[in-house]
Amino acid sequence: TQRELAQMAGLSLGALRKLESDGQCSLETLVRVAQALGLLEALDDLFVLKRQSIAQMEQVDLVSRRQRAPRKKTS
Repeated sequence: TQRELAQMAGLSLGALRKLESDGQCSLETLVRVAQALGLLEALDDLFVLKRQSIAQMEQVDLVSRRQRAPRKKTS
C-alpha cells in the first residue's frame, strides 16, 4: 500500500501521494522510493557522465559565456 511504501522509504504519506498523483518530487524522494522498491539501479544511467570531444566541450563553453553589453556613452 502507499502507507507501507512511504514507511519503507522513510517518507510522509503526503510526499508519496504527490509523487504518484503529479509526478513531482525532490531527487531525494525519488531515490528513497526507488531504493524501497529495489529499483535503485534503474537510476544509474541518469548519473553517467557522457563523454564529449574537446571540440564539443569548447563549443558549449563558447555558447555559455556571457558577454556584457557595451556601456552607453553619455555626453
